[in-house]
This record gives sequence, structure tokens and C-alpha cells, in this order.
Amino acid sequence: MIKFKDRIKRLRRGADYENYYTALDIGTEYIKALVVKREGRNGMVLGASRQRQEYADMQAGVPSDIQGIIDSCDRAMSQAEDMCDTIPGQAVIGIAGELVKGFSTSVTVPRADPNLKINEVELIQTLQLVQKRALREAGHSMSLELGVPDVNVKLINSAITSVRIDGFAVNNPIDFQGKQMVITVFNTFAPLTHVGALQTIASELDLELIATVAEPYAMARCAATDEVYDFGGIFIDIGGGTTDIALIRNGGIEGTRMFPLGGRVFTKKLASRFGISFNDAEAVKLRHSKGELPPDQVEKVHAVLARDAEVLVEGVAITLQEMAKGDRLPTAIYLAGGGSALPEVKDQLNAFSWGDKLPFARTPTIHLLRPVDIRGIYDSTGLLLDQQDITPMGLAFHAIQQQSEDQAPLFGLMRKVLKAMKV
Repeated sequence: MIKFKDRIKRLRRGADYENYYTALDIGTEYIKALVVKREGRNGMVLGASRQRQEYADMQAGVPSDIQGIIDSCDRAMSQAEDMCDTIPGQAVIGIAGELVKGFSTSVTVPRADPNLKINEVELIQTLQLVQKRALREAGHSMSLELGVPDVNVKLINSAITSVRIDGFAVNNPIDFQGKQMVITVFNTFAPLTHVGALQTIASELDLELIATVAEPYAMARCAATDEVYDFGGIFIDIGGGTTDIALIRNGGIEGTRMFPLGGRVFTKKLASRFGISFNDAEAVKLRHSKGELPPDQVEKVHAVLARDAEVLVEGVAITLQEMAKGDRLPTAIYLAGGGSALPEVKDQLNAFSWGDKLPFARTPTIHLLRPVDIRGIYDSTGLLLDQQDITPMGLAFHAIQQQSEDQAPLFGLMRKVLKAMKV
């Protein structure tokens, strides 16, 4: 087995360094690690592992014991690396938690002379306006939620999702003419304390952290088809400590939100009602999700979990109400995460009066995501089998896309803007 000290020696070897990545999903209950190789525009999963977290190491998606998480990550990465005898030096790490905020910000700029061609200076000035507004909104939102006047907010991901000149969508506005330019940027922010913890984890594992990405954003990107971008979609990841939601509307990812309710709540309730340990309760919950419990136990477990499932779906509805902002919501809902396998959750999602309480044009349809639904990431291990594997595959997708995005002209301009703003 590869030991941690050996990883440091072998980490930087080989001409293929740029083509290998570790995707690390540090969840409340499990750490999931994938070793991924870039093959053209796609990624091939060469190694995969799942490592149980210590109970107190994470709370609601936020690190609470950094050293404990580092040890668990090391074990998970070693298992994945042993499978393919490959030790990537680059990593993408997912970030979750209630205070991770993702939202789109648009700025409309009237142009004094429509006949002048748009140049780089004008575009940079417009992007600065967008980012200043987004940073102000994020800081204000987190201050209200935490009840403190000044929160140190860190930008963790930024992507230009739309540029329109006089209503026409363009990929690159340089040299276009027109009366009005509208730029929309999707940004993800998190408290500096949370981001700093993940950076420390990457540093201690001797990983080059090429991206920290909000997990619902990564999940939506990898699972969304052209049809979803055209008609919209809602992506819900029910993890161990949080439920993460991403909204795709009007051709792009419009927002991500998270609230601190997930599978651990169900496990705690089972442990309390049946007087068993947390680990035994988790085993009962997993067997129930897979339909492996005898009929007499199914009824007892169902009676315990039904109310919490109802509360979770109500939390989803409240979050979607906030994200809708009064506009129509798309009618396709896609589920991922271990909690989505519980029959009580699926029953409550199907039974909820969506059309009466939220701005849906019709009752939404519920789809359970599977690894085969993920575009651009292919599994050679045979270990990625269910909805728990969607988020780490989304992180792998983000890693593979990173290089091509780095070479896009607007990405370079955005990087220049953020450097000048010292964000």
C-alpha cells in the first residue's frame, strides 16, 4: 500500500502530470476520492474509494477537525491510488455547507457610442462592476445570516455565463458594436475560515489545489444536458450533513443554496428510537434504502423516518421559494446523494403540493441521477454505481474542463480582473 510519505516522493513524477487529477469530495459521512485521467475532452476514472469519516470531524458539511479529515483523506486517496498505481499531484476539492453561496449577477451597461467596437478595457471595467456588486451582495447576505456586521468572504469560483449585445448572445464581445452590453457572471462565495481549512487540508496532503468548487454547482454542470440548459432544471443533492440545491434557468446556472439537513438526521433518529449505536443505525438506514429489511422492520423504520423526510422536503420547498424570486421554476427535478435513496424522501417529494406552493407551471417530475447520466466522465473501475457517486464525478468533470476553460479568452480577462481587485 502507498504510504503518505511515499506520495510526497512520487507526486511530481512523470510527463503526464497535467493530465491526472484527484477529485476529493469531503462529505459529512464519507470522503470519496477519485483518480481521473484526462483523455481529450473527457475524463477516465482509474481509481475510486469511499472512506467513512469520524463522527466529529465534519458538522453540516463544514470541517471541525482538520487533522482528522486529513488522516481520512489520506486513507481514501491511498486506496484509489493503489487501484491504478497512479498518484496525481493536482486536485479539485468540493466545498459545501450552509454559508456557501452561489448566485448570478448581471450588469447592464449602456454604451455612449454604439458604433465604437467593444475593446478589452471596456470589458474589464464592466466585469469589475459585476464582481464588486456580487462581493457586496455576498458579504451582506452572510452578515445577516451570522448576525455579525463584518464577515470575511472569499470568492471560490467565478464563471461568465452570458454576454449579450443588444439582446444577442455572443461568446466573446470584443470587437462587437451595439447600444447595450449585458454581462452575467456566476460566483460562489464562502467564509474565509471554511476555505482556509480546505486549503490547509490540500497543503498537508501535498496536493496542488487547482480549484475549490461548490458541490451543487459541480453536480449540475456535469449532469445538465443541452435540453436542461434550454428548459431548466433543479438539482438536489441530499448528503450526510446538508442538502444542496442548484437551479438552472434561462440557459445557465442561476444559483446554488444549501441547508443543514441531511442523512445524518435520519440516522440519529433511528439510533434514538431503537436504542442502538450510530453505526448500527446507519447500517439499518442503508439496508432500508436498498430494500433489504424484513417487512416487519420496514414498517417500524418507516414510522420513524417519515416525519423527518417531510421536514427535509419542506426545507427544499422553502429554499426553492427563495431561489425562484417570483419567476417560474423549471419542472424537472434531479436527485443525487445517499439520502435520495430513502423511500420516505422519494415519497414525500412525489406527494408534495409543488404547484400550489411554488411557481411551477405544472407538477414537476422527479428523476434519480445515476453515474451513467454524467457526461464526459467514464468509469473504468466498475465501482461508481449509485447516486452517492454523482458529486465526486461532478468534481472530476470540473477538473477536466478546467484546462480548456483556462485557455478561453474571457477566462483570462476575468482572472486579470480578480487579480486587480485582489479577490
